[in-house]
Amino acid sequence: MLIFDQLRRNDPALRLLALGIFLGLVTLGAGLWWVQIVSYRDYQANLETQAFRTIRIPAVRGKIMDQNGATLADNVPTFNVSLYLEELKDQFREEYARIRPREVVTNNPPAWKFWASGSQVRTQATRLKRDQLDVLYWEARFRVASNAVAKISSDLNKPLSFNPATFKRHYLTRLALPYPVAERLTPAEIARFEEKTSSTRGVDLEIQSTRNYPQTNTAAHLLGHLRQSDELDEGEPSVFDYRLPDFRGVTGVEFAYDSELHGRAGAKSVLVNNLGYRQTENTWSPAEPGRDVVMTLDLQVQLAAERALQNAAAAKPVRGAAVVMDVNTGDILAMASEPSFDPGFFVNRRAFPPGYYNQLQTVNAEKNRATQENYRPGSIFKPIVALACLESGLDPDDTYKVQPYTRNAGLGGIFVGRREIRDTAPPGDYNFRRALIHSSNAYFIHYGLRAGVDRIAEMGRRLHLGERSELGTRQEISGTFPDQRRISRGWTDGDTANLCIGQGYIDVTPLQMTVVASALANGGKVLWPRLVARVDPSAFDPTSQPTTFPSGRVRDQLSVRASTLRILGEAMLADTEDPEGTAYHAFRNWQHQKVMRVCGKTGTAQIQNERNQTIGLTTWFLSFAPYENPRYAVVVMVENGSSGGGTCAPLARQIYDALVTRDQSRTPRQSVAHAN
Repeated sequence: MLIFDQLRRNDPALRLLALGIFLGLVTLGAGLWWVQIVSYRDYQANLETQAFRTIRIPAVRGKIMDQNGATLADNVPTFNVSLYLEELKDQFREEYARIRPREVVTNNPPAWKFWASGSQVRTQATRLKRDQLDVLYWEARFRVASNAVAKISSDLNKPLSFNPATFKRHYLTRLALPYPVAERLTPAEIARFEEKTSSTRGVDLEIQSTRNYPQTNTAAHLLGHLRQSDELDEGEPSVFDYRLPDFRGVTGVEFAYDSELHGRAGAKSVLVNNLGYRQTENTWSPAEPGRDVVMTLDLQVQLAAERALQNAAAAKPVRGAAVVMDVNTGDILAMASEPSFDPGFFVNRRAFPPGYYNQLQTVNAEKNRATQENYRPGSIFKPIVALACLESGLDPDDTYKVQPYTRNAGLGGIFVGRREIRDTAPPGDYNFRRALIHSSNAYFIHYGLRAGVDRIAEMGRRLHLGERSELGTRQEISGTFPDQRRISRGWTDGDTANLCIGQGYIDVTPLQMTVVASALANGGKVLWPRLVARVDPSAFDPTSQPTTFPSGRVRDQLSVRASTLRILGEAMLADTEDPEGTAYHAFRNWQHQKVMRVCGKTGTAQIQNERNQTIGLTTWFLSFAPYENPRYAVVVMVENGSSGGGTCAPLARQIYDALVTRDQSRTPRQSVAHAN
């Protein structure tokens, strides 16, 4: 009432102000009426043509590097064109309505109604069975998607194919993910897309970080491979409209350190208008890049090991493995397995020939033969038998007379009970050194039986044969080795004889035998192999500290006399330097050049079927060097080689060439730092 009393006064200014306020209220009310009553359908239609997306953003995966910083696995940005199928559902419905069969229906009303309304003719949808309707639904989706792909192909000037089966599988199982149409666009194709296609509804250009292996198949088994995954991180929201492709490790370092490499995914919200342009974008949870893994691997040594196996495969396909280890730290400098594969295939299969995966399966290329396959060690187990015999009192200068084999007088032989075992060495007198370089079966069976299986088995258990090395790569088996329970149940002298020559109840991996070689070289320390030196923080997280894994971790001790190791080392040196040695021809030039003195032992093991018929061979070379101050252990294994000395020792020589070059390239300061 006070306001109206004031207005009744003769005050023109106050009345003008009141009039202005009144007109403003009338204008505001008219505007609200226009928006809410008259134009609401336009705004509703505009909202319906917009799309609000909640998108899970994969984190950039951490790098994998060798000990010198050479990149083995990194990431590259890729530009992909995708269809967002949820945004095409209106087009799916329209196309379905268009192709749905219709029929003409005529209604004839009674005569008394005909004059008023006449005959009624109309169309209606034909009644179909459920399976017929499903066929139409899919046909509509196929046509819409196929037309969209054809338009993208035309705009990009790039041939693109549409596979209905792939589309249907994606629609049924991965509808929340964008359907990939074109991947890894070139800069020119990106420009054409932005010019011609970016406004097409349901079509978008996605920038993704893709795993890249710049060395292709180098160290493929150690790196392992990835698989596409929709797994959520711990504590991550479970509801997303779309999830961009993400990857998880399946094997190798990619698996063992997946939690560090994977990082933490982020999330963003994107609003696009009816033309497909992004109106707003809000990243409400940024992705956290993964950490970098630094391996103990030396890329140049790894390449040398792989080239050695590939050189052996020049004449025929080879299946084999090579392992190089630092005998003082347990660091794996190289681990090669042949045949190999390109881990990039599991990231982008479309970039490889259609039959690539079938080829991998045919040769079982994914298997890491250095850690994932059982092999009989053959004569490279004799150094372990030698330790047991020497520790039990064997005088290395005593001679044993090997008798002729009854079926071939040119070879030696030995009877164990009624069973005669053939020797690969000729008959004659053998002391320890000569028996080792000739790899005499009869000598080691004779003294192995005298030492007893318990001593031999105890020495093998100290070396942890029959146990995993716990690399965590999903690529390791334990092998087999007799424990006390197995020995106490029906074990015979024949079983001991087989064990003395690396046959029978024993299976090993090349990595296990590399640990054995390291223990022989470093004074009896049985080391845990180390594959990863440290995990470095991401470059985007400078406050975090690297995680370092200790080297030189001792798992066990051989607990043998230093003189025993010295006697064995001298005999193994003779295997490469004595003209009678089985590995002499592979290293004969090094004696004059005085490059690196190598202690070695060759081996050949028979592969037999259930009928005790030989169906193949496993050839070996176990070694360490330099003799005076051992630093490296090298073990090479080749399936169905000619012999350990003829096939494997020359391959090991090639690896030692790379190790010599490695040592020569290091400054004295680097060598001291590495030794520490």
